[in-house]
Amino acid sequence: MVDGMLGGVNVSRDSDAPAQGSTQEGTVWAGADGYRVYGGIKSIDIEDPDHVQLHVEKISDPGPGEDCQVTVRLESVDFISGQGAGEGALELTIESDIHGEQSVTRSTRLPTGSSQNIAESIESFEVPQGRSLTKQLTTKVTEREVGSDWFTGNDDYGESTTDIVMQCGAPKTVSEEVTISSDRGNEGKVRVNYTIGDLSR
Repeated sequence: MVDGMLGGVNVSRDSDAPAQGSTQEGTVWAGADGYRVYGGIKSIDIEDPDHVQLHVEKISDPGPGEDCQVTVRLESVDFISGQGAGEGALELTIESDIHGEQSVTRSTRLPTGSSQNIAESIESFEVPQGRSLTKQLTTKVTEREVGSDWFTGNDDYGESTTDIVMQCGAPKTVSEEVTISSDRGNEGKVRVNYTIGDLSR
């Protein structure tokens, strides 16, 4: 979501119309809301095209003094340790929250010793060339107990918060290890990986 000038139109952020994964829903009562969509785009579906301006252009490398667009993307999750062989795969809900900005929530099944790709963009930021922008990122992980495993206990939970530093340049990977508490004393642990950078490269 953009705050400022976009395509010659003054747009602003609207906390009542956040992006949910690859879908944007909301109502504009006054003024205009603006969004940038980029990367390997196959198609864009617009429900009410008469009320939307769509601009298509190639994103080039920023020159000196120009801004670049840095995206934070929830990339994947890795199994580190489980909570007992009898419980099978981890049924996870992962919420990634950039404080004061957007968040995404995804559910996935993570068998013992495996990794799962997610590739869900959370938010994009304009960063001046040669400078940096720091935000706090909290990763919240819930291990859900499915109906057939009700006897194994209640849902288990863990979270971790870190500072992420965004700069122009090649994307980088930031990982958070999250320990999942357990009412049975056998904690689990997963690694949640993020890609941060100009993802148009």
